Amino acid sequence: MKTLLRRRTLWIAVNLLGMAVYLKLASALWVVSGEEGMPRGPGDAFYWLFFLVPVLAAFTLVNSMALLIILGRFRRNGGRVALAVWFAVAVLWAGTVVIDHQRQVIDAEFS
Repeated sequence: MKTLLRRRTLWIAVNLLGMAVYLKLASALWVVSGEEGMPRGPGDAFYWLFFLVPVLAAFTLVNSMALLIILGRFRRNGGRVALAVWFAVAVLWAGTVVIDHQRQVIDAEFS
C-alpha cells in the first residue's frame, strides 16, 4: 500500500512538473501584453511542432499507459481513488492546454 501511494505521488509530481515545463516552453509563443493583434513570426509553427508537441505526446502516451494499468486494477480491485486521481490529472492537463491556447490568440486579421 505504501509503495502504491509513493508511485501515485511520484506520478502526480511528474505530471505537475510536465505541466510547468509545457507552460514555460509555450510562453515563448504567447502574445506580449500591448502587442495583441500583431502578426507572429514564421518560426512559431516549427517551435510548436518540435518543442510543445513532443511534451504533449510523451505525457499523453505515459498517462494513457497509466490509465490502462488503472483500469486493469479497477476491474480486479475496484480502485476508484486511482481512477479519480487520473481524471483529476487529465483535467489539469486540459486546463494547461487551454491556458496556453488562450495566451496565443492573435486577431483573425493576421492569422
